[in-house]
Amino acid sequence: MRTKDVALSAVSGALYAVVGIYTYFGITFYGVRFWPAVVIPGIFSALYGGLVGGIGAAIGIFISDVMTHGNAFLSIAVGVPANFLCFYLMGFLTEKFKLKELMPTNRRKALFIWILSSSAGLALGSIIIGIGLTLWSQQFPMPFQHEVHPISIEAGLIIALWTFVSEFPFLWFLVPPVLEVTRRAT
Repeated sequence: MRTKDVALSAVSGALYAVVGIYTYFGITFYGVRFWPAVVIPGIFSALYGGLVGGIGAAIGIFISDVMTHGNAFLSIAVGVPANFLCFYLMGFLTEKFKLKELMPTNRRKALFIWILSSSAGLALGSIIIGIGLTLWSQQFPMPFQHEVHPISIEAGLIIALWTFVSEFPFLWFLVPPVLEVTRRAT
């Protein structure tokens, strides 16, 4: 990993944390927040690759989790791995299918690749969150609770669905215009 990638990961993580904290409107589902900030690591993953996006997302979610619900152990066990793998896969797929090279010549295909890449990454992250919270709840309290209330596998799947459905519009509709602006600016 180059020095530039370390710096970009740190910037991504800081932005993700700050935007996440300031766009936290108190809307949660089993402790999973409504999360418009997902655009930040999405942009970094598409522009700089999966490692930068994944590390930035892991840093940012940890900071914002500690600042909102305060459970660092839950964040390390569920949020950090889910975010890292989500945005790593997103960036990996955009690099594999040459998203940046396609943007100037075939914007429709580039948009299609972005939707598939972001959906695949978000699906992976959402499933990890759903399964992780289900397992966590068997032994430990969920965010904003003080007692153990185990949730069912069905509830875990609904958490995964909530996570995906509440975040994909931000990735699909806000990231592509930012990518287009950065393409034109360079």
